Amino acid sequence: MAGNAVIVFPTDFSDSSLQALSLARRMAAVLDAELHCIYTVEEPHIYATLDMGPVPIPTADELAATATTRLNNFVSEKLTGLEKPAVGKVLVGRPAEEIVAYASGVNAEMIIMSTHGYSGVRHVILGSTTEAVLRHAECPVLSVRAS
Repeated sequence: MAGNAVIVFPTDFSDSSLQALSLARRMAAVLDAELHCIYTVEEPHIYATLDMGPVPIPTADELAATATTRLNNFVSEKLTGLEKPAVGKVLVGRPAEEIVAYASGVNAEMIIMSTHGYSGVRHVILGSTTEAVLRHAECPVLSVRAS
């Protein structure tokens, strides 16, 4: 792994994603890897409602610009002191698909991410990004269950 290993750490800035962060930092040190912290912005959807008239929604580019600022702040606050500087990247699309594609594109050694641990109806309604990443990633995925 001499020098070019990559670990991908997807975040949604939640407390549960932070639980996986310390492990991602340690693995980056052990593997002498570059840590890529990624955040995915979903395309905004317009839902028809009762006659509310036009409802302005932000564009994907506007959401990505805001997310980039937030991610840059996150990286500078939470990912300092690493052997190799962390990389922050905002992606646009469906989170699981974007995480898998990004990890594949950078030949990641591993993806380290948290799971919210939803079950039952919440799982069915909200889906599971972590589960989809586990099923489709080409590299190992370490899933850290939020407590």
